[in-house]
Amino acid sequence: MSAQKSKQVSESQDTIPYQEYLLRVLFSSFQPAVKLGLELNYPLDTIKEMMTLALWKEAKAKHNTINLISLIFGKSTRTLKTLSARYNRGRFFQQSEMNLCRQVEDLLHKRPMCLDELSRRLPHYNEFDGASLAIQMLLKTGRVTEESRDGKVVYVPITRHHNLYSDDWEMRIDALSEHTAAIAETLRLRFLESVPDSRALARTFTFQAKEEDIQKFQEELLEFIRAKYRELEEHAMEETADQLSDNPLEGHQEVSSFSLYVGVTPTPSHTEKT
Repeated sequence: MSAQKSKQVSESQDTIPYQEYLLRVLFSSFQPAVKLGLELNYPLDTIKEMMTLALWKEAKAKHNTINLISLIFGKSTRTLKTLSARYNRGRFFQQSEMNLCRQVEDLLHKRPMCLDELSRRLPHYNEFDGASLAIQMLLKTGRVTEESRDGKVVYVPITRHHNLYSDDWEMRIDALSEHTAAIAETLRLRFLESVPDSRALARTFTFQAKEEDIQKFQEELLEFIRAKYRELEEHAMEETADQLSDNPLEGHQEVSSFSLYVGVTPTPSHTEKT
């Protein structure tokens, strides 16, 4: 981001108190969820309960102890244990295996790792060994392969596109969670950093088109993205391999992970109020 654009962002934030600015960002980010709640005619108490359980899910993933969450929430540990029990009873809130697979793949794209190292880097799971479960599924579906290096078995991602689209409702909800997580990270980097991160980019283009043309456009767009990100991954891996070969004892340039979320959808119609 140029210095001029950065200055404009700072000036726009300074026109209102910073705390109000943060609350407005939070308020706007709730809009998709509350629109769905209103569409489904859920009462306010139900929407508040879902929001509370979603907040608990994120806090549990970020913080290790219930005491710390209690301090952040301003609630007693007894209240949070009750909340945890409600969360665990909702089977549709359980983290799916597919989500674990994505987390493991993200780690392996940085560099090959053994099972022990993967286990240490994943969030804590109380009921099963998440790393082992995910690796077995990734091996079975051909998304990673195992190699022996320095007497250890390490896992290496197979860099090709995997179409994970499914009609299974649990996998679709898991994909929705991944999509909204990427959007949330974009919001954080663009709105909550002192200087907006130029790597986080989101644009909305509104235009008119014929139905048959938009379907063809969607196919062409996805095919271009699949080919382009494979090209970028191959280039990054080649550069990293060359750097390690030339200077094995020196550090090499970090390869970062990125999420590209693409959506083509009809613009909401502005109907009259009833």
